[in-house]
Amino acid sequence: MQVSSFTHIDPFRKDPNYPALQRYLGEWPDSHFFQSPEFLEFIEKVPGYQPVLLLATGADGEFKGSILGVVQADGKGPKSWFSRRMIVWGGPVVAPGTEKEQLETAGTLLKALKRNARGKAIYIEFRNYFDTSPMRAAFEANGFEYKEHLNLLVKLGDEESVLKRMGRDRKRQVRISLETGAEVREPVNEEEVRELYDMLDKLYRERVKKPLPDFGLFRQFWTSPNGKMFIVVYNGKVMGGAAGPIYRNKTVYQWYLCGENGVVKNLHSSVLATWGQIDFGIKNGYELFDFMGAGKPDEAYGVREFKASFGGELVSHGRYEMILSPILYKVGKFGLKIYHKLPK
Repeated sequence: MQVSSFTHIDPFRKDPNYPALQRYLGEWPDSHFFQSPEFLEFIEKVPGYQPVLLLATGADGEFKGSILGVVQADGKGPKSWFSRRMIVWGGPVVAPGTEKEQLETAGTLLKALKRNARGKAIYIEFRNYFDTSPMRAAFEANGFEYKEHLNLLVKLGDEESVLKRMGRDRKRQVRISLETGAEVREPVNEEEVRELYDMLDKLYRERVKKPLPDFGLFRQFWTSPNGKMFIVVYNGKVMGGAAGPIYRNKTVYQWYLCGENGVVKNLHSSVLATWGQIDFGIKNGYELFDFMGAGKPDEAYGVREFKASFGGELVSHGRYEMILSPILYKVGKFGLKIYHKLPK
């Protein structure tokens, strides 16, 4: 089995297996944005992200599988060096075959991914988007450890059925937020995108205690045909918003969310922004709204309760993790703890 790599979409479009992957993604029930050529095209333009698509082919050159990972780092200098990681959202993608053939393909792709990540990342993390248990043996054979992690998925369809599953308080908050005169819509210019980004930046610095990606990611949400952003506007001011990818009339994702909640009476910005994404999905024939994570099952997580109130189904596809450099990993974790305690 041969493995080839692509870091940009244009060379991959010329590969004979480009249509094979696209065709398979169109048939695969678990198909999602983050293992698609659309994601490679989307993320290659964003500063701070280094994608690589690995494509496995058989002896006759036929498509066997693929995996798309992204190397990320935060900030500059030592902080950037000690935060390098490779994230794989979902995957690997494995073509139909016997259990043995599929495990072989998965193992080949995982080995190639580890080789590619060494020297670039301190650890690799898979954030699963489907049931990977048939491939778990391949992950464990390659040194990956499985960890429980939850997600929430909202089935879309007609508005009446979606509203029926939503909590009573959430429906009321959407209604009264609109009655205050607030509106939820897409940004009309980059200045509005920047206002939302500045709100997120403050939230991540002061409360989330995690770095926020470069503004280029949010420009992509606004300008790319594979992204969608909604803002909540009240009296001409951006009060909150939500952003994420959209995928083939199948899934709307919430990657980021924030809101100035409690500032204006009866205005629930985070609720209204989330409803804006869900409403878009309903009106445009999407199948799912994906919250992209709901925490660990054994840990209290208030955000999970917020997300669950929109009528989603709780799923547990978990994550896989492998540390490539244990010493740098320990030093990096310790350093980041100190960093978060420093005054901003």
